[in-house]
Amino acid sequence: MRMEELTWPDFEKIKGHVDTVVIPVGSVEAHGRHLPLGTDTFAPVEIARRVEERVRELGCDVLITPPVWYGHTFALNVYPGTINVDAGAFKGYMREIMREFAAEGFRRIVLLNGHGGNHSPLVLAAEEVVEDFPDVEVWLINWWIDFREDILSICSSQGHAGQDETSVILAIRPELVKMERARGKKARSKVRRIRKDIGLELFPDGVNDDPSTATAEKGEAILSVVSERITRLLVDDDGERKSSRGD
Repeated sequence: MRMEELTWPDFEKIKGHVDTVVIPVGSVEAHGRHLPLGTDTFAPVEIARRVEERVRELGCDVLITPPVWYGHTFALNVYPGTINVDAGAFKGYMREIMREFAAEGFRRIVLLNGHGGNHSPLVLAAEEVVEDFPDVEVWLINWWIDFREDILSICSSQGHAGQDETSVILAIRPELVKMERARGKKARSKVRRIRKDIGLELFPDGVNDDPSTATAEKGEAILSVVSERITRLLVDDDGERKSSRGD
């Protein structure tokens, strides 16, 4: 179920039997010269859609919310089109969104994150929410990190605007990908360096990987395995909770 398509009476009824809400979280930022600025939001939105569909087939239900488009993206703010939200403001905004869902009665809040810079603010926001709502559990899923082994069985490398992300967008929105511009390489630092223009060094042209071997077929395989893994986690956890209650 998609929240934005419901009336408020429908939403009120759903609260009675659905305890899990999935919030896709992304960013608007540079992804090389070949990918759209919305890459980090397109991916979790599509994964959430597939998860909801698969969960329903298995006899469960989750509520999918509208995505949070803007995130914290300090390093890539050196490139045009990157809209960076201050980490504190982003943390506070996400905290208030989660608090509202907790107050509505949802007991599991899944943050389906598509952008690395969001990770720390999301953890801090979640910690504040569960302090106020001790019966609520927040899951933070960073799809490209948590399922890295699966992804690297499909792609030979991973990276910002790289082979894996480019493949996923080729599968979702191929008309937005300019493969003739898809080029890049890995850039690494032995320690985490924070400098205003560090993005130019770590993400030359907004890329940190070679996207040239990306394909829609690889993207479809990634989306399939990631959505199935998340589905299994949700459904298995539901089963364990029902068993512990004696349902």
